[in-house]
Amino acid sequence: MNTTAPALETLQAAFIDHLQDASSRLVEAVADGGRIGIERRLAIYHNAYGARLVEALRDSYGHTLSYLGDEGFEAMARAYMACHPSGHPNLRWFGSRFPDWLAATCTDDPDIGELASLDWALRLAFDGADAPVLALDALAALPPEAWETVRLVWHPTCRRLVLKHNTLAIWQALDQDQVPPPAQALASPTQLLVWRHELQPHFRSLGAFEASAVDRLLGGAGFAAACEALQAEFPESETAPEAGALLRRWIDEGLLSGLDVPA
Repeated sequence: MNTTAPALETLQAAFIDHLQDASSRLVEAVADGGRIGIERRLAIYHNAYGARLVEALRDSYGHTLSYLGDEGFEAMARAYMACHPSGHPNLRWFGSRFPDWLAATCTDDPDIGELASLDWALRLAFDGADAPVLALDALAALPPEAWETVRLVWHPTCRRLVLKHNTLAIWQALDQDQVPPPAQALASPTQLLVWRHELQPHFRSLGAFEASAVDRLLGGAGFAAACEALQAEFPESETAPEAGALLRRWIDEGLLSGLDVPA
């Protein structure tokens, strides 16, 4: 064994390298002793580290796990680990790039990446930031002239997904422990909204009018400006009544956190 002790930073870097790729550079820095050899002891740490990362992905991507099966999911998880080693001190974020990685890897099965994106959005909604929920009384108290500039403050857990395959039907079948339908492309994408309300993640599909409204408002458009744009985009719709009905629904569903009225 090398009698010269490496600097702590060097030793820590070597240990991280070993955890991620079982590098043998650490062997010389480990004291010999006991009944278990150095390489075997280091292998225990390496294997436990990888197993913990796989466990974290399994916890975040339950429906994707059910869809791929234990062996298929672990193979994908291990391949993802090799491409994207954990670089965040919080294990919670290790799987943040998993949906995009699956989409780029499983190009012949795009439903897999979409399913993972829904799993991840629901996980983000589950433990996302807390925020107040807008009450209907706040709208009644808003002066009429304020509607020209008011912006809606959305709950921080709100996220939009666009699914181009029957991923939603697959997710729902898996959620009911049923055999999922064969994957197939949709004639028109499913517009999805994900959020948390009363401690429970929710999602639902959106019609074309609501999807366009939500996207404009989430993008920072004021309510009046969004209504004008919707009137041009859907000229045959009764924009004002439909937008008003949506606003009431968004409040009832806990999608809004407040009103921003520029000075």
